[in-house]
Amino acid sequence: MRDQLRVLKHSAIASWAEFTAFYTWKTWTFTWLSRLLIQVCFYALIGRMIGSVDYLLVGNAVAIMAIDACVVILLAIGERRSGTLSLMVAAPSTHLTIYLGRGLIHLVSGVVASVTAFLVLPPLFGVHLPWPQALLVPVLITAVGLSCYCYGACVASFVLGFPAARWLALNISYLTLMTFCGVNVPTDFWPDWVRRVVSFLPMTHGLTAMRALIANGPASTVVTQVVLELLVGAAWFALAAVGFNRMVRRGRRDGSIEFGA
Repeated sequence: MRDQLRVLKHSAIASWAEFTAFYTWKTWTFTWLSRLLIQVCFYALIGRMIGSVDYLLVGNAVAIMAIDACVVILLAIGERRSGTLSLMVAAPSTHLTIYLGRGLIHLVSGVVASVTAFLVLPPLFGVHLPWPQALLVPVLITAVGLSCYCYGACVASFVLGFPAARWLALNISYLTLMTFCGVNVPTDFWPDWVRRVVSFLPMTHGLTAMRALIANGPASTVVTQVVLELLVGAAWFALAAVGFNRMVRRGRRDGSIEFGA
């Protein structure tokens, strides 16, 4: 366990160094964060026209976090393209520990962006956040973020063998969540079989919990949905572990672990 935590720490430090080499606080705020806030405003304005501003604002304020969380797909595949994957595999920890640490700063970035959206945008669109329940918004966003991050890690583990598809995998991954998990349309809109599948995707239960919290719904509903969200994340975490182990075993067997196209 000590080795796992040590490797996770250093992997996160490397992620932070890479992140800060690309962004300063000014460029992150005025390029990336502003881009995400404008995206939420776009959907909120559509919501104002159709009389669902609160629904679309809340859904998209949570959904922008998933974009950052799924960036772990690019980071994991980037290690293979740069030829450092074999060095990471040699670390005294599981492969999953290394990959989870590589994208943690992007998970933090997504949570901060989503929380900022909840702080700044609701007053602009006349959406009321109940007090003091609003203090729990960062907690719920973090729970959804962790679940989405595990989902992204799972996708990465299966796309490692096809590095050229990394951007396609990233876009399909988060757009699937935005389309089916209740961001812009209720999950009840979809056929029964789609709803059953969607219940195993991250964000579905977390959004339900968020909307129940903001609507002053029963605390039991909020807690139940958050627990379900975390269970979904744990399931994706387990699948990610299987995927990474499979990739490493195959790479060691055929020598493909060194580089990827």
